[in-house]
Amino acid sequence: MSNEQKKKVLPFYVNFTIAGLSGMGAAVFVHPLEVLKFRMQLSGEKGATSDHKNSIHAIINMAKTEKLSGFYKGITANFVRQVVFTSTRVGCYTSLVDELKKRGQSTVINNAIASMSTGAFAAFISTPTDIAVVRMTADGRLPVESRRNYKNAFDALIKIRKDEGISGLWRGTVATMLRAMTANLTQLMSYDEAKVYMMDNYNMENGLKLHTVASMISGIVYSVCSNPMDVLKTRIQQQKIVDGKPEYSGIIEVASILLKTEGITALWKGWPFYYLRVAPGTILLFIFMEQLKKGYEDNFMKDQ
Repeated sequence: MSNEQKKKVLPFYVNFTIAGLSGMGAAVFVHPLEVLKFRMQLSGEKGATSDHKNSIHAIINMAKTEKLSGFYKGITANFVRQVVFTSTRVGCYTSLVDELKKRGQSTVINNAIASMSTGAFAAFISTPTDIAVVRMTADGRLPVESRRNYKNAFDALIKIRKDEGISGLWRGTVATMLRAMTANLTQLMSYDEAKVYMMDNYNMENGLKLHTVASMISGIVYSVCSNPMDVLKTRIQQQKIVDGKPEYSGIIEVASILLKTEGITALWKGWPFYYLRVAPGTILLFIFMEQLKKGYEDNFMKDQ
């Protein structure tokens, strides 16, 4: 039995809390890359002239026009999103997999079902906060008269509800759920599998080095697989409502217009920033989680 299989089982509420705190900790460091990712994904929408020539140009433009604060726009919404989304998707997944291991039913198929179902559920309940993040981070690229100017995450949610109704808070839910299912399947499972593989085949100890290597592998798999759905999700959630009618009818229309006007490579728009956000974000998320778990086990589970 591998070291990974011998780990102690933490209570559900502990997994939930650790996941949320870890997500918030990672967000502090990677939020600027999140902002740049959204800006690149929205650049050249519907064949319009691109806002930025390339990634470096995007950084220079933002630094000139929005200063340092521009790179942290929407950070409050991101914190709220981490509390709702990351706590649920990672906390529920971890608890489900722990239970499957206890019952001797931890197979690839069962773990895949657990990862996709928890990802979909987490995405559904956190879609309003996800919309707030997208809109607040993208606001700086719009003309002054077109900006939404949300003060914080809660102001964003209240105004979206008032202006667009309840349905406006769940705009792009299908794309968000599909992205989350892909994210959980590729990020969480690839991390767990990479850890077990490295310990069993390269005799790596369960420590910081192993966590970093497994996180880097997970980040690559996750970013390549989920970037297309992330682009479509961003386009849907950022869209304007004109005369009571949204720009897009749904994910199918977004995808068809994008492919027709920008080509298939547009599905990976913003990938450098997406990967640069995902890679350190994944590393920080799992390192924070592993350390918090170790701290809990050492202080509250000594006798188990």
